[in-house]
Amino acid sequence: MTTLFQPSPQNTGNGVVVGTALHCSLRGCTSTSAQLCAYRDRRGRQCHAAFCVAHSVSFAGISYCRRHAGTVQAIGELAKDPNGFPDLNDRAPSLVNWIARDLDQSIRRLLGRTARSGESVIVDESVRLAHDPARKARWERSWRIVEHTGLILKVTVHVSEDNDSLVHVRVGTEMVADGVPPWIARRREGQEVEAAIDVSQRQLFYRFLEENISGAVLRFRARGDRAPWGR
Repeated sequence: MTTLFQPSPQNTGNGVVVGTALHCSLRGCTSTSAQLCAYRDRRGRQCHAAFCVAHSVSFAGISYCRRHAGTVQAIGELAKDPNGFPDLNDRAPSLVNWIARDLDQSIRRLLGRTARSGESVIVDESVRLAHDPARKARWERSWRIVEHTGLILKVTVHVSEDNDSLVHVRVGTEMVADGVPPWIARRREGQEVEAAIDVSQRQLFYRFLEENISGAVLRFRARGDRAPWGR
């Protein structure tokens, strides 16, 4: 069990705590020079995890736990706005970013092959906050085919704040695939598998998403549809 010794903490605002001896939260690490994660969400709640230099991640000289470093990396420019930080326990932005990163090259190739003369492909470089028709918040990343008159087609990966384990994929307005990634499903059930099985399950999950995206894009092109179907 990790011990946290914190007699009189004074947070400097960048994750450094003065006048304390903090043990690293990583199991097995004996470092006593850990720093509190600097992450504060839009409600002002702070992460209380503390990690040493070897087991934390730094952005612009600010130290975060690995989980919240993933969140900060995912939201990109939103990280400059204190009101843009997701809730402390919201895993949706980092999950969307993880899935989108792994799908990125295959979707770029697919849209590049199907784009016609005068059309181009535009890709979101970070996750953004959006809302569904019921005003429920979700985090998403998109790839778009556009031309000078506007949007032709959009492929979107999104995860809702109220269920931050379920990944949804849309092509235009059509929901073409959804599912809980196998590594998250295993974590929920407390299962551990060999590395080879983990790799195989991940490959099957991504193949499922890619095949459904590809099929929907090809159907769209075969129909010759245009926005607003593509919005």
